[in-house]
This record gives sequence, structure tokens and C-alpha cells, in this order.
Amino acid sequence: MKDINSLLQRRAGVQARVAELAALESAGTELTAEQLAEFGALQAEFDDLSAKIGRIQSAERMAAVTATPLTGLTVPAVPKAAKQQGDDIGMIVRSLCASKGDPRAAANFADTHGYPELAAALNTGTNSAGGFIVPPGYVPEFIEMLRPRSVVRASGARVVPMPNGTLTMPKLTGSSTATYQGENDDITPSQPAFGQMTLTRKKLTALVPVSNDLIRFSSPQANTIVRDDMLQSIGLREDIGFLRDDGTGNLPKGLRHWAPAGNVIAANATINLQNVKNDLGKLELALLSNNVRMIAPGWVFTPRTMVFLQNLLDGNGNKAFPEIDAGMLRGKPYKLTTQIPENLGAGSNESEIYLVDFNEVIIGEATGLIIDVSSEASFKDGANMVSAFSQDLTLVRAITEHDIQPRHNAAVAVLTAVRWTP
Repeated sequence: MKDINSLLQRRAGVQARVAELAALESAGTELTAEQLAEFGALQAEFDDLSAKIGRIQSAERMAAVTATPLTGLTVPAVPKAAKQQGDDIGMIVRSLCASKGDPRAAANFADTHGYPELAAALNTGTNSAGGFIVPPGYVPEFIEMLRPRSVVRASGARVVPMPNGTLTMPKLTGSSTATYQGENDDITPSQPAFGQMTLTRKKLTALVPVSNDLIRFSSPQANTIVRDDMLQSIGLREDIGFLRDDGTGNLPKGLRHWAPAGNVIAANATINLQNVKNDLGKLELALLSNNVRMIAPGWVFTPRTMVFLQNLLDGNGNKAFPEIDAGMLRGKPYKLTTQIPENLGAGSNESEIYLVDFNEVIIGEATGLIIDVSSEASFKDGANMVSAFSQDLTLVRAITEHDIQPRHNAAVAVLTAVRWTP
């Protein structure tokens, strides 16, 4: 019998294949008889899977209502405060930490802390070789809360499910053309050129030390702190991967390395207002000249760059970019990250500025979040090795998988050698 996780993954896979077929047809490709038959079969399978998932979820809700508390951990029951977004993830982590990874003991911990619905989910959850697989129903909430912490997600990149670890989508590589002609001349045929983009899951792991005192607290704020620590760790590393990793080994290929050579532009070495405006305009022109639609354009740069632009004055002593205080630059929103280096170049004083139409950026998200805990392991804090046991800590390891790629490479432009310092 398949568990709900397998059913959810299969349904996501069916949906992804339906989307591929629909994209072909919307692009003007006539579906073959075999593809039409496959489309119909996928529709029926999607409905069947949805029905099965609904029945299992109903059974889990009933089990939560009628569940008998397990014996084991003796934590006094406390009234449940109004639940905030992401509380469930924080409570799942705390429960697993308190029970040293035992799902049944974790279920008891959650139940006695006022989360009976989580108790049912933990009881029916599954372990993998790498830890506890968070029930799929709670993963979308975690991903949604990760969005503000990852500048690429927050800027509007589109997230699509990647349940089988890979995802293939059509990619426009050339456009159709039109020509003027004389009477009785043959029409020159043309059609858009399509390629394929393939996303393959890359495993991101985060190691977060959590105070055992925090785990023992009954306060709901403890859930928030545990959750936010994990989100912060994953979000910061995601920004490096999505922006600057080069795709070698187990790394994703970030936007910096998807940008065409013509869209990677060096900033003018002479820093003045006109050159700053020219350099920013060059990035905009790089996208517009390649017919990028600019549906969700956005800038990404470091806090140092933002402060420089805030302080930049024109010849009359007025702010050159007054809209910067409202989160905009030249009519487009910007996001800040400390994950873009400021020590690049021969002088170790250069940074980068990105301009991207994030509507063209696809994040493939493997459906899953794996949590593992240990109170005996050690971890590195800089150059020092720290024992979790001696410090009364529990180490939480979170594993998630994803990949990133633009559907139109020219939708990415990068200004390099930026030495703008306030």
C-alpha cells in the first residue's frame, strides 16, 4: 500500500507531464493521437490520485481527533495559543529534537503541547536513511515562508514541482520571422525555435544548533525561533546557489553563469553620477535588446551598493535616486543580499549587480523536506569543533532539493567590477 507521500509525489509528476503537453499545444504544436490519449489518461489518473489522497487525509484527521496519548515523555499539557504561519514546522522540529528522532515519542510531545493534528502526522510519517520525512502537507508552508528569506524567490521566480528529481520543459531559443513580399511571391515559412531545459535536483543541507533549553520551553515562541533559525540557514545558502554557484559537482548553476557573455558588463572604472546611470542603463538595454518581456524585472545587489545609491547626489544636492528609499531603482524593485561578495577583483573591493526578469526564472522544487536530529554529534563553528552534548545543544539537519534555470538566458544581466562604496 502506498503512503500519502508517494501518492502526492505521483500526482505532482502527473501534473508536470500534463503541463508539458499543454505547453506544446499552447506553443502551436499539434498533439499527436498518442499524446492526446496520454493526456486523457493523465487526467483520469490525476482525479483518481486526488480522491485517494483526500480519503487518506480524512482518515488522518479522524485519527487525530480520536487518538489516545502515548506514554513516555511526561510534559504537562498547555493551552494552545493562536497558531501562526509556520508554527507547525517549528513544532515538528522541536518534537523530533525532544524525542531524539523517534516519531512516536515526537507525536506524544506534539500532542501534549497542544498539537494533536501533528501527533497524527508524526505517527503516520516515515523515516528515511537521512532522517524523518516531513509530511507533504506541511512542506508548502515551509517553502512559502522561505520565500522572503531568499532574494531569488522573493523577486518572483516561478516554482514548479519536481517530484521525480528531474523536470524537462520547453525553452524558446529563437523566434519566428515575418517578411514583406511582392504579389505572387512565395511566403517564406518560419516558426519559433524551441529547445529544452532540464532541471535536476541538487541537495541542500543545513545544520542548525538548537538550545535544549529552548526545546524544553512550553512557549509557542520557541517554535518560531527554531523555525526561523532553520529558514535563515537555508535561505542564505540558497541565495549563493541561485545567484553565483557555477554548476560544478553537486552545485546548482546560478544566474551569474546562465547570463550570456554579452550580458555580463564591467562597470566604468570612473565613478560619477553619469557613469553610474550609464552602467545601470546598460543592464536594462541588454535585456530589452533581446526582447525580454520585463514582466517581473528586478535588481539584486548588496547593502553596500544600496547605501551608495542612497547617498548619491546630483549637481543641485538632490538625491539622484530618491525612489531607492521605497525599494525601487529606475522603476523596478530591488532586493538586498549579503551573499553577493564585495571582495572580488584584483583589489578585493568589487561586487556585482544583477538585473533579471524573474518571470523567466524557474525553480524546480523536489517535494520533500527531511529532518534529522542529534544531541551527540559535533559541528564546526569557524575553526573550532563544538560538541553538541557538552554545550547542551541538539543539532538539526535539514535536507531539501531543488534546481534553477532561466527559460530565456538573455533575461539575466550582470554588472561586474562594481566598486561603488559610500
